[in-house]
Amino acid sequence: MEDVSVEDLEKGDLIIVRWLDASDVTATLREHEVSPETLCKDWGVYLGVSGRERKFIIIGKDVVVTQSEWGASRIPLELVENITRLMGRDEVMGAIGEVKTLGRRVRVRRYSRENAEYVRLASSSID
Repeated sequence: MEDVSVEDLEKGDLIIVRWLDASDVTATLREHEVSPETLCKDWGVYLGVSGRERKFIIIGKDVVVTQSEWGASRIPLELVENITRLMGRDEVMGAIGEVKTLGRRVRVRRYSRENAEYVRLASSSID
């Protein structure tokens, strides 16, 4: 893990971005004055920087393979406090390959209703 700048990133790097977000909080005026910032952490795959007037760092979260669509966070660069690279692109690709290999080796055991265990909870035991 290493702290990096946007210029050091390659598409495909696994990163964590710490950034300040706007918030809507009910508190006393003093609490608003003392701590107005809301620090957020987003992590995912670095997809690039985009934007015409303002620049945004794009972080891929998930992908719908059949439609080639990404779920992504778009974070304004001026709100970014810190970027940490967890794994470089090559390491990520290697890890994905290892996970795929393990997935082929693991057999999921199928259960039928006959060998399922049931637990009964009484409402008084939950309170």
